[in-house]
Amino acid sequence: MGKYILQHVPFEKPGILEQLNAKIIKMYEGDYSLPKAADVELLIILGGPMGVHDNYDWLIAEKKLIAEVIVLQKPILGICLGAQLIAQVLGANVYPNKNGKEVGFKEVKKQVNDYSFLPTELEVLHWHGDTFDLPDKAIRLYSSDACPNQAFVYQEKVIGLQFHMETTAATLNGLVESDSRYIKGNIFGYSKEEILKTKIAAQNESVLLKMIEYIMK
Repeated sequence: MGKYILQHVPFEKPGILEQLNAKIIKMYEGDYSLPKAADVELLIILGGPMGVHDNYDWLIAEKKLIAEVIVLQKPILGICLGAQLIAQVLGANVYPNKNGKEVGFKEVKKQVNDYSFLPTELEVLHWHGDTFDLPDKAIRLYSSDACPNQAFVYQEKVIGLQFHMETTAATLNGLVESDSRYIKGNIFGYSKEEILKTKIAAQNESVLLKMIEYIMK
């Protein structure tokens, strides 16, 4: 049994999740080896510029693993692309957000009274153009004005986050420098410089770790 983090591109790193001492599987290196679902204690799926409808062999294999882990009712956390992959595996549609690309720091608001460990509002990093419908039997946790399905929990073992809470100052810098072209045309009107100078909310780390603790209990 082990903890695994699936990383899709070099510039979307685990950030604060490195403290979990999980095995990081770098899907982009080509010689990756995915674990068997039965051997998973925790599966974390990071973001990336590819989409859930892309027909990569590794993406097909990753979806198969996600489905198997869900069937076994083991904990999964999906971030950005990771959340979209989980949503698709659960039968939900994934498509371009009609309001445009969310890029930069913006608040999301809690949509449920349960889950007392979750704050009523979070200021988080957004870096996405796609979104998803809420999967059947999933509970919406957070929404924003531009994107209603920002986070969900499914069967108390799966959490999908459209946004990034794992980000550190160092990983933010790497993301912005490597994917700066994606910033252009974002609906918030943020520039590269404005994103880089934003102070990351201190509570994001503790809240993310509480989410992981919750699905692992």
